[in-house]
Amino acid sequence: METTTEYTVLEHYRCTAVELVDAALRAHGHRVVPEDGRLLVAAGDRLATALLGAFVRPSRQYRRYEVALSSIPGHAVLTLRHADHGVAVVGGMIGANRRRAAWHHVAALVETTLHGGGVLLHRIDRMDTAGISLR
Repeated sequence: METTTEYTVLEHYRCTAVELVDAALRAHGHRVVPEDGRLLVAAGDRLATALLGAFVRPSRQYRRYEVALSSIPGHAVLTLRHADHGVAVVGGMIGANRRRAAWHHVAALVETTLHGGGVLLHRIDRMDTAGISLR
């Protein structure tokens, strides 16, 4: 089950928050592309991960994230979530564990960056329950 992390930041500094996150992710080797009011973040090699799975070095395992900005009265929310990876790039149990470790690293990086920039109010982790049916 995937996790979504929300970072509440000061409303007046929402552009600064996005710029801080963009710069931090790029500095740590991620490819960042602004698209439709959000940042699409990728790292690793998709083809190598699909072909070699767990045999790909952890630093080259393919990962995708999305950072979206939304506003609520008084502050803004940066939402970090997994973007669609596709089944072929998970890499089995080893790949899933690596992907989870990379997620925790990226979530901590974003939090540290926003906190260091003085714009973070708080962080909330949510479980993504999309696609789960309740019976």
